[in-house]
Amino acid sequence: MTSETTFRHLLYERRASAAVITLNRPEVLNACAPATHCEVQAAITRAEDENAVRAIVLAGAGRAFCSGSDLREVGKLTGAAARDYLKLDFETKNRVAACTKPVIAVLHGHVAGGGFELALACDIRLAAEDVLFSLPEITLGTIPGSGGLQRLPQMVGLGVAKEWVMTGRRIDAQEAFRTGLVNHVYSKEAVMDAALELAAVLAEKSALALSLAKVALDPEPPAGHGLVGAYHRLASQACHDDPMYERRAMRHGGQAQRDG
Repeated sequence: MTSETTFRHLLYERRASAAVITLNRPEVLNACAPATHCEVQAAITRAEDENAVRAIVLAGAGRAFCSGSDLREVGKLTGAAARDYLKLDFETKNRVAACTKPVIAVLHGHVAGGGFELALACDIRLAAEDVLFSLPEITLGTIPGSGGLQRLPQMVGLGVAKEWVMTGRRIDAQEAFRTGLVNHVYSKEAVMDAALELAAVLAEKSALALSLAKVALDPEPPAGHGLVGAYHRLASQACHDDPMYERRAMRHGGQAQRDG
């Protein structure tokens, strides 16, 4: 994709020195299909290539930031196709994390599963008061598979991360702030303005210094092509082979959209 590409699954716009990337599938709470991942990666590259962009804001349209993978499509994948999707999913999170420019997540409504892991890949997380985080994979009979198991303990501590992953329960804005998952909490109406103000502050800093600081703070991110990636591909295949998985996945996907 080039900078002239018209995105189908997201919106890309410039606001002063910030590029605002908005997931734009509100009818499914911005659930991610394979095409969504490709577009997110392309949008990050576009923002990196535009010299006038000094920071990136990642948000979601409608009632939620992102409800995870689109299980109506992804939940049916098996074998090599399922492994390929997991690899693509992992690559998207790593592309966001490795972006040379600061990435600020604007979070509201459901931030679930792969959406939670996408937020974890960002540098700074600002949340609206209505945000609800969850890693519901355990309720489906599987595990988070795109870096969340590695990134979450770094932010909230191992004990808290284990509880959240093993129960799949929802975490509200105040708990997220108290545990260090999000940097600040705002009203839903104010959170985007706060992100743009922060982006303007970052734009005044040295771009090189910011890029080097990111590398120094996170020198060894989880690699989708290494041991972590191989483990998750094998674990995902084993869990998805459970005959209960597809029924749970379809039920959960519909429930998430109704709850939103």
